[in-house]
Amino acid sequence: MDQVATADTPAFDRRQIYRPFLERLNPIALSRTVIEQELIVPPKSDPRDPDQPPIHEAFASAAELNRGSQMALVGGIGSGKTTELLLTLNRLKRHEDAVNIFLEAAEFTDFSETNPGAMIAAIGLRLFFRLRKSFEKPSEEIEAAHSKLRGLAWGKTEWNREAPDFDDEDGAVRVDIPGLMKPRFPHMEESVAEVKDLLSTILLPFVEHDSQVTVIVDGLDRLIEPARFRVFAEQDLRAMRGMKVTITVAAPLLLWYDKTRFLQDYFDLVKHIPVVAADPKESGFLKDVLKRRGASELMSDRSMNEISQFSGGVMRDLLSLAKSAAQYAYRDAKDRIGGKHVQAAIRQLGNRYLVGLGANQRMYIRRLQKGGPFSPEGSISRELLVNRQVLEYSKSGRDYFKVHPALAEVLIQKA
Repeated sequence: MDQVATADTPAFDRRQIYRPFLERLNPIALSRTVIEQELIVPPKSDPRDPDQPPIHEAFASAAELNRGSQMALVGGIGSGKTTELLLTLNRLKRHEDAVNIFLEAAEFTDFSETNPGAMIAAIGLRLFFRLRKSFEKPSEEIEAAHSKLRGLAWGKTEWNREAPDFDDEDGAVRVDIPGLMKPRFPHMEESVAEVKDLLSTILLPFVEHDSQVTVIVDGLDRLIEPARFRVFAEQDLRAMRGMKVTITVAAPLLLWYDKTRFLQDYFDLVKHIPVVAADPKESGFLKDVLKRRGASELMSDRSMNEISQFSGGVMRDLLSLAKSAAQYAYRDAKDRIGGKHVQAAIRQLGNRYLVGLGANQRMYIRRLQKGGPFSPEGSISRELLVNRQVLEYSKSGRDYFKVHPALAEVLIQKA
């Protein structure tokens, strides 16, 4: 228990031991400041190819040399996509003419319910805000474009006092006759074309100053299904081709396994983040992440190895396990995180992945644990991948799959 203060002795507050540690482990609250606080351990190479530079270096170089390029980053939830995007953003700041916009999709709207053109509108609104900070007062034309863009983005109320005339004078009936050739992409919707023109107006001062404009969009992979992401790419992103605005987006993982190769055919550069090697013997990267956040002051080297191993290499689970173990230690009135606290955190994470597993999912997991085949093409397999119950790894250019080690541990205990 915490010591009680007397007149002569100061109070011992155990919160001051764990609270700073937990704050450094919070990936959401610190997403905009982790780089400034030097909490990120930058990867040393592309996770799929050790001979290639890290993803953020590749993205930054492409954005600087090929203005207007469009790039996609694919990986499971919690695999470290946001970290790579933030590192890309930080790398792009090295040039004075860089205009960098970081959009967290969830901050604007629910893109699962949003119409095509919404992302262009979001980019236009953010660029207008940046415009007012970077240049003199915007022209009347730009102000008018922004006002109209806001109306299109958020809607407006109009009063129509005249009854609409539904009579068709000539009585014509529209008949669509399909052509012989199928277009590569669907026809651009009128609303998208209108928003594109408004964005072009807002972009004028940046174009005149030959600025390097880069927009990074995070979170779309969590908010929309692959089918809706296709619509977003074919409408919003295609509309922005030729505008010299570089776009980097986080794309749904399932599109990486899509047989149509939509990502590879549409985007100029596609990078995939598999799960980091969780075995400390293969990689000390996960352990370095924990140390950067102060874990070595609160737990043993063995505990850090266990947390790294049972995280499965998922960055979000790595931080979650360390956070849970610290909370267990605090509730146990201990000044350090012990082995039993780490084990309790592993069970908690494993039980979380166990929830909702039906008979078919368990069958797939048992088969994979016994060394059987696992293909991401089936609906059950994809569901297990998206929910992180099965993890994807890459070694020497070869992809393979394993059951999340925390889930596997719980399944063993319940067998």
